[in-house]
Amino acid sequence: MNLLSCTCSPISTLLKLKRLALYSTLLMCLLLPSYAFSFDEAGIEVSGQGSVVVTPDQFSLTLTITERGRVPSKLKALVDKKSNLVINAAKNIAVKESDISSARVNLRIVEEKQSIQLQGVELNKAGQRSVYIDGQSINEKANNVNEHKRPLFELSRQITVKFDKIDEYDSFLAQVIKINVSHISSLSMSVAGRDEYYQQALLKAITHARQKAERMAEQAGRKIEKLQLIKEQSSNHYRPMYAEAMMSDASPRAHVSLTGSQTITARVSVKFSLKD
Repeated sequence: MNLLSCTCSPISTLLKLKRLALYSTLLMCLLLPSYAFSFDEAGIEVSGQGSVVVTPDQFSLTLTITERGRVPSKLKALVDKKSNLVINAAKNIAVKESDISSARVNLRIVEEKQSIQLQGVELNKAGQRSVYIDGQSINEKANNVNEHKRPLFELSRQITVKFDKIDEYDSFLAQVIKINVSHISSLSMSVAGRDEYYQQALLKAITHARQKAERMAEQAGRKIEKLQLIKEQSSNHYRPMYAEAMMSDASPRAHVSLTGSQTITARVSVKFSLKD
């Protein structure tokens, strides 16, 4: 009985392997059309990029006027005087009031550091050992100074001016430097109608994606048929460019600012179906 079992066992195993191979073959035959159909449905998906080069046509400059002193009312008068000079300089080159902002004012107390150290002679007075200056203890004198000394204030105002032409910026900057303002920020340059330029970049991105899909399908022996999906991968988010607002008085000729160019880019993802 044991010998029979040992003899039949290899035959039984072989039959099971044959049956498993047959089932696998049938399963592959059933699934093969499905795989081919899925490949056709997948189509081809590519990305495209388009760019438009534009020249900045909007400019913005921010100035800061700062004064320090003990009396805030006097500081305001000084800051107002310089602010009016800056605003008049902008109006002289035909800048509209709507393009001038001067409402940002800041007032703060400045912490002073002791710059002079007082020294005295140590004397004995009524059995006490102290340092006296002009008949007063140095501690008493310091307290009296702190009581009568007014705090140091700093008053500042920011003025922002917008220009439509770079020539206006050059003329304005030449006048502002003479006013002796405290700080001149970098010039901000932007593009008007940026949304329209971005739409143009999107169309170029779609054309680029279609050309890529046609070349890839041709290489695979196929042709693209219908457009199935377009997905925008970029956003029309804008970061303005900045240029240093600097001018040399020593130069014999006035410097002419150059704006350069900016590139607006769009990216898309496109999907096409394939012809049989």
